[in-house]
Amino acid sequence: MKMMKLLLFGVLSLAMLMVSADAFNDPMRPPDFALKKYRAEKFKQKKTVLSSKSTPKKQATWTLTSILFSKQRQHAIINNQLVKQGDVIKGAKLVRLRPDSVRLLSNGRTIDLSLREKLTTLKKSPIEKKYERNK
Repeated sequence: MKMMKLLLFGVLSLAMLMVSADAFNDPMRPPDFALKKYRAEKFKQKKTVLSSKSTPKKQATWTLTSILFSKQRQHAIINNQLVKQGDVIKGAKLVRLRPDSVRLLSNGRTIDLSLREKLTTLKKSPIEKKYERNK
């Protein structure tokens, strides 16, 4: 019995060694033609980015996501970056931070961003209205 187990172990070990790594392909890997196409597109994009450096820069777009305004801290999230007054983001300096807006200074021009435009008023439910009246 021990001999059979040892022999079986040896045969399975040999079989495992003989199996090449090709048998263990990743099922989620795209086919070779798709990878070649992806690499070619990526190379084209790099080439256009390098050639477009000589063209004048486009104006940066600014997205004010949120503002944290308290006595201890005043921070804003602009273009997914946490900044405070005096910080520079994409070449623009944050010169003013208020509870609902910020002001950036870039190349002598001011850029005002506000959260007021993003705020939406919600209709109150009848229960909320009744609760407010009873206060």
